[in-house]
Amino acid sequence: MIKILTDSTAYLPTDFARENNVKVIPLRVLFEDDEFDEGAPGSYDDFFEKFTRTKVFPKTSQPSLQVFIDEYNSIIDNGDEGIVFTISYTLSGTYSVANLAKAQCKCPDKITVIDSKSCCQATWGFIMETLDMIKKGFSREQILEEISRLQVNSQITFVPDSLEYLKRGGRIGKVSATVGSLLQLKPILAFKEGVLGCAKKTIGIAKAIQEIVGMIPQNIKRLFIIHIANTKYFDMLKKALVGKFQNIPTYEGEIGPVVASHIGPAIGVAWIC
Repeated sequence: MIKILTDSTAYLPTDFARENNVKVIPLRVLFEDDEFDEGAPGSYDDFFEKFTRTKVFPKTSQPSLQVFIDEYNSIIDNGDEGIVFTISYTLSGTYSVANLAKAQCKCPDKITVIDSKSCCQATWGFIMETLDMIKKGFSREQILEEISRLQVNSQITFVPDSLEYLKRGGRIGKVSATVGSLLQLKPILAFKEGVLGCAKKTIGIAKAIQEIVGMIPQNIKRLFIIHIANTKYFDMLKKALVGKFQNIPTYEGEIGPVVASHIGPAIGVAWIC
């Protein structure tokens, strides 16, 4: 049987991971002299309550090599095969660690490591598709081929509440952040095939939501409505999407400390296409 592993930045709901026997390996977060596993959606409130009140910038790190090796060997010892989804290599060293662990496990041929070329709920979508393929009897090679096809058109998109956290993370300058805030500038950040960029710039949250909804293709297979830090704009985004994609499987998702530390409170969507 094929077993699935992923890291915590897929932000799988705990019930989903348990019901589908998906093993989640956490990244680590260092914040205000406290180091901890990232955890799962529903467990981030304490972090965000502190995070949104301080100028301290969290640091993150990938899981240890030995954690991956142990998980791989457990799969192999059970007579199974493994597919591993990691956050994009452009965002973290997790993919490299997962591959290094593969080379050192008992039977590397039993493990397939997939760079999601994405993060967050887009990865969750790839895992959903993989579970469906496993039920249909697809091989690891066939699954990898199909995921590679899906990655070309799938995307995750964010609109930050403010530019403050992008400034703290060094993604925009202090002057740009100040001017942008005065103008109520709302950048639409798109992450696709491992590349993060600014897809559009809008004035005001209402226009930004309108633009996000307009960016979503009609032929998507799954849609995720996502938020960071319980932002006040989440309900506005959901309302804008009601009815338009009523025949598409739609899910709500929460993003945790590792990704949130670079974006701050935000709303967004992800889709698998």
